[in-house]
Amino acid sequence: MSKSLLPLSMLNIGEEAELVEFQGGNIMKQRLASMGLNPGMKVTMIKNNMGGSIILGVMDTRIALGRGMAQRIIVLKE
Repeated sequence: MSKSLLPLSMLNIGEEAELVEFQGGNIMKQRLASMGLNPGMKVTMIKNNMGGSIILGVMDTRIALGRGMAQRIIVLKE
């Protein structure tokens, strides 16, 4: 199976990926860092209804993100 880069918002429920890059300004990057999200981390898509916020599983917690922010987060899906 090949690896592919795509926006976080394109993951399906249950898929895992590694955070690669945040395509936004410093404020967005600081906000994600304050939530504990940093490049190199593994995340699992918990909820993605393709029309609102998404919920990620990160380590032992869940994090909600808006779709616009999730579209600017690039992940590596295996």
